[in-house]
Amino acid sequence: MTSRVKASLFDILAPNLYEASVLDLFAGTGQLGIEALSRGASHCTFVELDRKVISVIKQNISSTEMDARSTVLRQNVLNFLKQPSTQLFDLILISPPQYRGLVSNTLKALDDNRHVSENTTIAIQQSSKEPTPLDLTNLQMTSLRSYGSTVLLFYEPLKH
Repeated sequence: MTSRVKASLFDILAPNLYEASVLDLFAGTGQLGIEALSRGASHCTFVELDRKVISVIKQNISSTEMDARSTVLRQNVLNFLKQPSTQLFDLILISPPQYRGLVSNTLKALDDNRHVSENTTIAIQQSSKEPTPLDLTNLQMTSLRSYGSTVLLFYEPLKH
């Protein structure tokens, strides 16, 4: 994610960050979750499968002194989302590897309301060339922002 897109993302999310519980899926180096913590989130759970990348996340968390407010899980994101939910998150960040259909599969898993409260915001970064998931039952897209070849999608639970 370019610095311009990341700045735009967090400018949009700013009202939702203070004391938020954040879930960073496909965490990569942890840059999104760490940014959320630096902007006032109370805790971030990072989920990443790659063992080498996990060590980078932990180093980045440690260098920013966010250890006490972070949990790092080495796990497949879709398997994590299929587990019974023990925690609901205020903000879910999704920035998966591109062109693998992971956004649709991840949103479908979240559509079952695991990890999602009535006030959860889901923010997704993906390529503009990938399809936008539309066939959801409990989640609705609230905004789509384009930045060149990158798209930011925002979803929230339907208000029943």
